[in-house]
Amino acid sequence: MESWREAIFQLCWHQHGGSGLDVSLSAALELETSDRDWLLERMEAQRSREAREIERAGKKR
Repeated sequence: MESWREAIFQLCWHQHGGSGLDVSLSAALELETSDRDWLLERMEAQRSREAREIERAGKKR
């Protein structure tokens, strides 16, 4: 149950600065498990990519 709650939170959380999906709670609850899991994996990949790009940009200064 805790992992399910965490997954729903991750989908609905809209991080300051606009990073995140900002899915409504009702939409998140209607997702198929496979779609939810794919979105969570994709968000993690995107956040990692953005972090690398920010780090790379900081090194160019």
